[in-house]
Amino acid sequence: MKSIRTVALACMAAAMLATSVNAGAQTRNQDTFFTFSQAVELPNKTLPAGKYFFQLMDSDSNRHIVKVMSEDRKDLLTTVMAIPYYSNDRPSDEPQVRFLETPAQAGAAQTNAIKIWFYPGTSTGHEFIYPRSQALKIAARTGESVLTTKTEEESSELTRVDRNGVDTEANITAQASPENAQATTEQQPAPEPTREPVGAITGTNPETPARVEEPAPAPAPETAPAPKRAERKDLPRTAGELPLLALIGMGSLAGSRMLRRVRR
Repeated sequence: MKSIRTVALACMAAAMLATSVNAGAQTRNQDTFFTFSQAVELPNKTLPAGKYFFQLMDSDSNRHIVKVMSEDRKDLLTTVMAIPYYSNDRPSDEPQVRFLETPAQAGAAQTNAIKIWFYPGTSTGHEFIYPRSQALKIAARTGESVLTTKTEEESSELTRVDRNGVDTEANITAQASPENAQATTEQQPAPEPTREPVGAITGTNPETPARVEEPAPAPAPETAPAPKRAERKDLPRTAGELPLLALIGMGSLAGSRMLRRVRR
């Protein structure tokens, strides 16, 4: 009895593990079913109305290769090369495709070309790359620019072609379409600040005090030359009156002694 319970628990664990692995694989490969009520156009392929299976190729080097298969997944109908498309819209809970829509024409059946595929809950889609000859026809028919190559070679540089056959930049550096101009401009580097002239106030952030460049110091004024002294014609007085008084006193003493000797 214990062995039967052990085997049952092991089987349940294996089933849960297999379900978890399968769910993870579905999310990684973005497995999606689409049902189209009319024919749709893909690169090098037109699908009749019906139900189809979309899946990313399980590749670590490129996560934007799309496989389109029959509903039962037995037949690979086409493989589509794509680039990431970043949307600013809120991700949808349902799978979506966006079309390059052909304007309605009386008496003409519409075959819309698929432009982008979005997996549920993601804002990054897969924009399909059309061969140049096919892209020129779609652009002329729809009036919209179409992602393609500059030549018919698949390895050629990517571009966008308008209804007049004029190429425009494909924004491959930012990997975003022109419709996402806001996303691409945010990734561009800021322009280098211009140098302010000497003495001007620099800095634009109000929270940061502005820094003032101090001007160069002015040159010191030249000193005036000292006036020349007038030449003296008389000799300077280098002695005082005290020596003269002493000399007169000594002479008086000597004279009084001589008078005393004469009287004797």
